[in-house]
This record gives sequence, structure tokens and C-alpha cells, in this order.
Amino acid sequence: MRLPESRLAVLVSLPRNETALAEAARHAGADGLKVHTNVRHRASGTAFGSLDAECERLRPILALGVPTGLVVGAAGSVSTTEMLAARDMGFDYFDVYAADAPADYVEACGPVAAMVALGPGDGPSQARALVRRGAQALELSTLEPERYGTPLTLATLARLEAVASVVDVPVVVPSQHALEPRDLALLREAGAAAVLLGAVVTGADSATFGARIAPYVAAAP
Repeated sequence: MRLPESRLAVLVSLPRNETALAEAARHAGADGLKVHTNVRHRASGTAFGSLDAECERLRPILALGVPTGLVVGAAGSVSTTEMLAARDMGFDYFDVYAADAPADYVEACGPVAAMVALGPGDGPSQARALVRRGAQALELSTLEPERYGTPLTLATLARLEAVASVVDVPVVVPSQHALEPRDLALLREAGAAAVLLGAVVTGADSATFGARIAPYVAAAP
């Protein structure tokens, strides 16, 4: 997984697989992108189709040259056959919740970095076990959906520190909280390697997308 070594990376989860959104994120200085297949995204409300259905939208995003990860699905919708097809498309990493990942997920990732998302109730022991089983990066889901959009809490920072201190892979924090640019220093101090900005803070309007990302890029410690 390609991340800057000297500072917190700013990644952007696209609310739709649209080249205009990807270009806006790139122009704002994002270090990487995340796109989706086979899932209904909670924060944006977007339903993403299969790899075949999304392929023509994904290829121009990948052509921008920004490191891009792919969410491969949700519970019951992850297709290892599709993952095998996606491995040659140029993705930087694949991502899925641990609870939704098939048992052979890491093997199906092949040369693509295997990221696994911890659920809100997962802690250090689950993180260690996932890394032992081959996870190369962890996404630290922080909140139950009904609490999306609430301010960053001390409890989330403590959980991040507890997880990051026991693993030797990057820990990525998605913006399920309504993160503010000033929060990035706190996340970095607690052990995050990257923040993943999603619809809670970026919105979904292509006209303002880049402008909402830029302050986070400027604040990344």
C-alpha cells in the first residue's frame, strides 16, 4: 500500500465512481482514492454494482495515476472471482470488513495489498489476529452507523492507539466522525498512518468536493 512515510496520508473515499470526483480529489492533493463495488455505501447512500457494471467508470479513475483501493463488497456480496479479475486493473489495495471477508480473502488479493476493516467493536486482539492471517493494512471503523457525523472522541483516539500500538501495518481511520482538519494531528499522534475522508466530511457535490478536501491536505501533520 503506497503511503507517504513522513506524514499522515490523506485518502479520499469517492461517494460515486466518477472521474470528476477523482480529479477533484487529485487536484486538492489527496494521496490516494478508494472506490467501491458490490455494496450500498452507508454514508453516501450510493448503491455500487458488480465489477462488470462499474468497470467502465473505474478504468478512467485508475488512469489518473493516483493510488486507488477497491472495496470488494459487503456481507454475502464479495466475489473472489471478481477479485481475481480486478487484480490486473492496477488497484493499490483491496478492502472489506473482516466480518464480511470470505476465508480466502487474503489469498484472493494476490499481489494487491490486503486491507481489512475492523468493526466498531473490534480491538487490539482482533487486529493482531488479522495481521497474523495476512492483513497488510487495517481500516479502523470507529462508529455504529447511527452515530456517524458526531465529533471525534477521546474513546476513538484511545482505541486507535490501542490498535496501532500492537500491529506493524498501516492503520487507516475513516471519517465516520465529523473530523475537522485540526483533528488530523490527534489521529497521527495516536498512531494513524492515514485518514480516509468520506461523505460525512466531503459531501457528494462535485462542485465543492475538492474545496472540502483541501483543508485536510493542508493540515496533515
